[in-house]
Amino acid sequence: MPIQTPTRILHIISTLDVGGAELNLLRLLKSMDRNAFENHVACMTQPGTTAHKLEQIGIPVHSLKMKKGVPDPRALLRLRFLAGLTTPGIIQCWMYHANLIGLTLLKPRITLWNIRCSDMDLSYYTRGYRWSVKTGAVVSRIPEAVIVNSHAGRKAHEELGYRPKRWVIIPNGFDTDVFMPDPKARSEIRAELNIPENALAIGLIGRFDPMKDHGTFFQASKLFLKSNPHTHFILAGKDVTRENPRIVLTDNTEQFHLLGEREDVERILACLDIATSSSISEGFPNVIAEAMACGVPCVTTDAGDARLLIGDTGMVINKSSPRNLCEAWELMVRLSPNIRREMGLMARERIMHLFTLKQTTESYESLYREIINSKSS
Repeated sequence: MPIQTPTRILHIISTLDVGGAELNLLRLLKSMDRNAFENHVACMTQPGTTAHKLEQIGIPVHSLKMKKGVPDPRALLRLRFLAGLTTPGIIQCWMYHANLIGLTLLKPRITLWNIRCSDMDLSYYTRGYRWSVKTGAVVSRIPEAVIVNSHAGRKAHEELGYRPKRWVIIPNGFDTDVFMPDPKARSEIRAELNIPENALAIGLIGRFDPMKDHGTFFQASKLFLKSNPHTHFILAGKDVTRENPRIVLTDNTEQFHLLGEREDVERILACLDIATSSSISEGFPNVIAEAMACGVPCVTTDAGDARLLIGDTGMVINKSSPRNLCEAWELMVRLSPNIRREMGLMARERIMHLFTLKQTTESYESLYREIINSKSS
């Protein structure tokens, strides 16, 4: 029998910093069958932290050397040269800018898009970003398929005018051997931050971005501290630091731990009693699923597919309501520690049953095989 040549895939992504799309790409490529698929990654900007992690697992990473927000025709030439060298059978694009630049490599290749968000308020973003979203709607019939990670994402983009040949919904998947209850990490992180072992710790993990709505979280925290004065709040993510002038802490500052970008998110989540998302827009909220996998009960706004994700293992509240968020924390605190622990274990079981990395990887691999076979038959 002839030896089967792996299908070569070129993934195009805007950045390789620490973010939801970037980390999902890393997890996917780490777990794909390398006998069947050979992956390469083209980063539009200078590679960040996730690029180094991809290279460590043997995935070639190439930079198109664009500056964020600055159009550069030379990047198209670099991309075409890279495609000529790697000769991919599939071009897999990740998010709006990459979706558009990927269309320059159409034939004879198969192009797929990937959209990771839902009902964003575009008024918060630059003119160039808004243009990429709206232009994507106009040309959305060109790629073979548009992959979304949430039902909410599909609905929101249909309302924006996206009309692809085919929608494919593939929820995010999580490695429950990495994200897991970890008493040792709980003790170590609390010691690092000088948080007593029995103190209540509430956390929010996510970059500082309008869609994450940190303002609602901080307002809810101030309300909550009036009746729970010994609570500690742990936040991590890009630009979530005391040096950020848009973050103003006036009271109880020693009880707010702003850690910036961290690579040990699974350890931070494991030290929490309650994990929270205050987002006003999400596709599939990664950090809530990661917290659930760590056995931590969650309170989240009703953004994207959060309600579908949590089921009956946590609380879902209205967006942009500090009072609702504070009241949900109050309800959680009234539960005994044992009941909260049981809720967390139920959440972990839900992730292990419905949202594993293995399921997500198999869905991508099946889609790639199906499309390749349909084109060759």
